[in-house]
Amino acid sequence: MKPIRPLSPAIRAEAAADLNALPHGRITEQGTEAHVFTAGLDDLTAWYTALGGRITFQNAGPGVCLWTLHTTTDHGNGTTVRVHALALNTDQIDADCANAVA
Repeated sequence: MKPIRPLSPAIRAEAAADLNALPHGRITEQGTEAHVFTAGLDDLTAWYTALGGRITFQNAGPGVCLWTLHTTTDHGNGTTVRVHALALNTDQIDADCANAVA
């Protein structure tokens, strides 16, 4: 059944989060991508475990890094989702995610 109106990227990301019991704070969209903001690296790990993808990080200020999971709502076939987590630059990502870090 086709929905009456197309589902936005943010709604698709929220549905993926609900279906997989994934933690999230704010969910926004920009163009055709959803941006999910999480509380920390443990939440980012949960998203990676559920949906896979690739992880990048960059400096976000003195002593702080922004980690981003680049994934989709359906294991490479759905809406593009960027899951973000701020962390101290001394924090380490879970070993299960190490292969995904670009």
